[in-house]
Amino acid sequence: MKINNQIVLNGTFKTEQESSICFQNRAFLYGDSIFETIRVNNRNILFFEEHLTRLVSGMKILKYDIPDKFTIFRDKLKDEILSLLNRNKIFKSARVRITVFRKFGGFYTPETNEINYLISTLQLKAEKFILNTNGLQISVFNELKKPINKFSPYKTGNSLLYTLAGIYKTEIAVNDCLVLNEKNQIIEAVSSNLFLVINKTLITPPVSDGCINGIMRNEIITYAKLYDIPCIEHSVYENDLLSAEEIFLTNSINGIQWVVAYKDKRYFKRISDFLLRKINDVAV
Repeated sequence: MKINNQIVLNGTFKTEQESSICFQNRAFLYGDSIFETIRVNNRNILFFEEHLTRLVSGMKILKYDIPDKFTIFRDKLKDEILSLLNRNKIFKSARVRITVFRKFGGFYTPETNEINYLISTLQLKAEKFILNTNGLQISVFNELKKPINKFSPYKTGNSLLYTLAGIYKTEIAVNDCLVLNEKNQIIEAVSSNLFLVINKTLITPPVSDGCINGIMRNEIITYAKLYDIPCIEHSVYENDLLSAEEIFLTNSINGIQWVVAYKDKRYFKRISDFLLRKINDVAV
């Protein structure tokens, strides 16, 4: 990490050292926050409107007061992102995180619904989405189950389930883990949505099962329809993993990552490779 790396805090540029987390921050104290991670390729902020729309939807559920910069003046927020990338000397590809949290005050019951927001950046090596050469090996994390509720589709500060799933995959030496909901349905991976190919049909868990309402997930569904690939939203169980010809994971930063193995089952990467090439045609 660069010593002088900068962030945007409420529209003001600061160094990361100047903005260390205060112990009174509600995001730190109560997980009272929501965030988006966005990919930028050559100053093109990918799916910016979709990310902001999801962010605002989640902010409404958390009962935040929503500044105009997140709705009618989104270009100002976009300008801040691009200016921050310039200040951090990132001119090609980047991971941008927008974190929104309620202003300090109160204990569990807040004294205000006004928000602070923070934008941070991280340079990426690849200038476009790249399909992984070596397929991922995956397992299923079943120590904790994700509840299905109004927060399920969003990325909030309460991410302990994903943290523990990430620790679990490291402990058992696999590349990723699939997460279960309270009905023991497989819904997503640690930081990605899930797609299966069974009998040449794309299958992905519905948002109603508790998965993140992923931006790249929705793009994949759109591209599948565009290229006449049958695609359905349907609950997924372990038997479906064992019946699939192909499994891949999607998110806004990596695009598509294909899975080679679950237990003794092995998979192809035909549709994942095709879809990623089509997405790269426009994500430049």
